[in-house]
Formats: sequence, structure tokens, C-alpha cells
Amino acid sequence: MKRYLFFRLLELIPIFFLISLIIFVILNAMPGDPLLTSRLENPRALVRDPAKIAELRKYYHLDDPLIVRYGFWLTSFLKGDLGFSSMYKQPVLGIIVKRLPNTLTLTITAWVIGLIVAFPIGIYSAVKKYSFFDYFFTILAFVGISLPTFWFALMAIIVFSVVLGWFPISGVQTYGITGSWNIFVDKLRHLTLPALVLGLVQVAYWVRYIRTSLLEVLDQDYIRTAYSKGAKEKRVILKHALRNAMIPIITIIALDIPYFFGGALIVETVFSWPGMGRLMYEAILASDYNLAVNCLMFIAVITLLSNLLADILYAVVDPRIRLGEKAV
Repeated sequence: MKRYLFFRLLELIPIFFLISLIIFVILNAMPGDPLLTSRLENPRALVRDPAKIAELRKYYHLDDPLIVRYGFWLTSFLKGDLGFSSMYKQPVLGIIVKRLPNTLTLTITAWVIGLIVAFPIGIYSAVKKYSFFDYFFTILAFVGISLPTFWFALMAIIVFSVVLGWFPISGVQTYGITGSWNIFVDKLRHLTLPALVLGLVQVAYWVRYIRTSLLEVLDQDYIRTAYSKGAKEKRVILKHALRNAMIPIITIIALDIPYFFGGALIVETVFSWPGMGRLMYEAILASDYNLAVNCLMFIAVITLLSNLLADILYAVVDPRIRLGEKAV
């Protein structure tokens, strides 16, 4: 298992450098100048002395070739020095650390909601294929796949916040509330609607994958043999069929973790949720390149870790993967 994980980690290193280069090049191709943007926002931010401006440009390596600037940025990134934000006038690392818990709370909650809803529906649709239940959720899944996330979020706000008044419209907490229990309940009410929107959108995809993967296994000879020996349906489904169907399911579920962080950009913007998604959106609009590139790098790292998680789960579910690696 250690050898298997070592080689998987080794494979991620060149991918990380390639992704970081692509992100840096794309963001630096955007029009505008960081120093000019900072000066337009605050005329007193820079002196008008050309020598001082040239000194700042030299300090930030703005006149160096792109590959040299990438080298300086990557070295600082690996050291944990993410630089300063021209929009917030604060260190980028401090801003990300402040926003990250809100995004993790939202995405983890949405991911769990998606799993809790998708697995029972997908399994039951496969077991009762071509039933009314199967057709109903198949149609519902296709409708869910077709719905834009921002439209779904806006409709949820109109129905559940504006019309019914069940949940707050935006934010993460209501100001002025005191008491630990009251604060917890208030945060939970703010979290529920954006987490449901983010999670339920993904349920539509997962239900189709779970159903399809399980149907392929249910048609195998060993499943029919298990039934012929008198094994109970629940045992056959959960112990034999589902475990063997888990590898393609794990691939989708683990690799969709970055989707939640990418989808959080839309959901957090619509719900004014102060997380990483909204932070990246604001940074791009304000041409805050340093903040934007580090936010994108965060999502890239999450994507790589999701791939590693999928590989680990493969080995846990199917020991043949570990044995095959040892044989190599």
C-alpha cells in the first residue's frame, strides 16, 4: 500500500507544476496592469515619481519575461509567501485562511447531502429498473442536469426565502444574535439553502452513474448464482453487487469534489456567501491577479488531492489494484 501511494504521489508532482504554469500564464494574459489598477482604485497608493514606479515594477518583477516571473511566483508560493492583495491591501494567505472555513463548511455539507440523497435513489432505481419509480427519477435527473446552477439558486431564494420566508436570503450569520445555541441555529439556517442547491444539482449526475454502474454488475453470472443459492436480496445488493460497482462510482464522486469548489463560485456569489468562490470572483473582476492566481491554485491542489483520494479508495475497495502494483 505504501509503494502504491508513493508512486501516485510521484505522478502528481509534474502535473502540479504544469497546472501552476497554465494558471499563471492565463491570468497574466488578462488585460491591465496590477500597479495601474491599484492606482486607479486609490490615487495615493503610488507616488507619481517615475523612479519610484520603476522601483516597484522591478520589485514585483513586472518587466521580467513571463517565465522568470513564474519562477519567482512559484518559489514564493512553495515557501508559503502568497504576496499581497491589491484589492484588500492585506496578505493573500490571511485572506484565504479567513475565507476557507466558510467554503469547506458549504462544500462538505453539500457533498454529504448529495451522497445521502443519490445513493438510495440510484440503488433503488437499478434494483427496480423500468418501474414507475425508476422512470420518475430518470426524468427528474435529466431535468436536474439541464438546470443552470445560478437559475436553480435564484429560484430557491425566491421560493424559500422571499415567498415562504423559511431561510435567510444571503450571508453566513445574522448580526446581533447572541447565545451559542442561537448562533448555531442561525448559521445552520444560512447554510441550509446554499448547501441544498449545491448538493442537489450534483445528485442528478450521481444518480445516473450509480444506477448505470450497478445495473452492469447485476447482470453478471455471480449475482445470479448468489440469488440461486438463496441469498437475501439486501445482502446480494450491498455486499456483492454494490462493492464491485464502486470503482466507477468512486471515480465520479471523488473527482467531483473540485466541482463543489468550482460550483461554490456561482452559489457563493448568488447567496453572498463569504467563501473562496466569491473571493475568486471578486479578485478576477478587480484584476487582483495575485489573489486570483492563488485562489485558482487552491482549486488545483484540491483537484490533485481528489485524484489521490480516488486512488486510495480504489485500493481499499479492490485489493487487486494493490496486488497489481506490487507485482509491477
